[in-house]
Amino acid sequence: MTIRLEKKNRVTTDFVQMEIDRHLLKIQSGKIGKSGISESTKHCGTNAKAINELNKLKQEFIDKKYIEIEIQKRPDGFNGVYDKAKWHFGGKFPNELDNFQGYVHTGFYLTWIIENGLFDTNGDEFLNSEISKVKKRKLTGAQFFERNLDGVLMDDDLTELGNEFTYKYYENGNFLEDYSETLGTDLPTLYHIQDNWENYEKFKPILNKRFKSWEKSKKPKWWKLN
Repeated sequence: MTIRLEKKNRVTTDFVQMEIDRHLLKIQSGKIGKSGISESTKHCGTNAKAINELNKLKQEFIDKKYIEIEIQKRPDGFNGVYDKAKWHFGGKFPNELDNFQGYVHTGFYLTWIIENGLFDTNGDEFLNSEISKVKKRKLTGAQFFERNLDGVLMDDDLTELGNEFTYKYYENGNFLEDYSETLGTDLPTLYHIQDNWENYEKFKPILNKRFKSWEKSKKPKWWKLN
């Protein structure tokens, strides 16, 4: 059982998401698209007590002008996997390159996801520490992807907002087009793009632009609000 509530402010949107896992009540809260998400888990003893606690907190947030939001369902035909590094090791993958180069493109995207607070650690303390290393640039997104996600990017790894954008932009192929056009024009293949912060900084503005454009397309025009 999962519920999500949001409250729109003038510039930002606050959210709280509560999920029941047997006798546990897991709570996430923060601002959409911002880092600094708060996560906590409450041991309620029984499933019934967890449900009662959830309903109590839900009403408290509704009293604070939060509105319950329908949880997005997985699109039909999508199995939850956005990318796997091993998908790139065959076919057109250059024989002279190390397999690590198959992690690089997703790694750049993951770095941006992490920097924008769209990665969901589900309260895993080790993942939180690894994410901190990416933010401090002690670990690249590709290295994070290889050693923490086994080279598989799934919808479970992302927040709801992260999934909405990733499905629209990454899953539908627009990401690889931007990636290749921005960093790979003078290279034999996109797999030759090097995993370094200089390349990430060149690509980052494109990702920011795509996200802002997508966010803008989601917002109803003022004349459609009534």
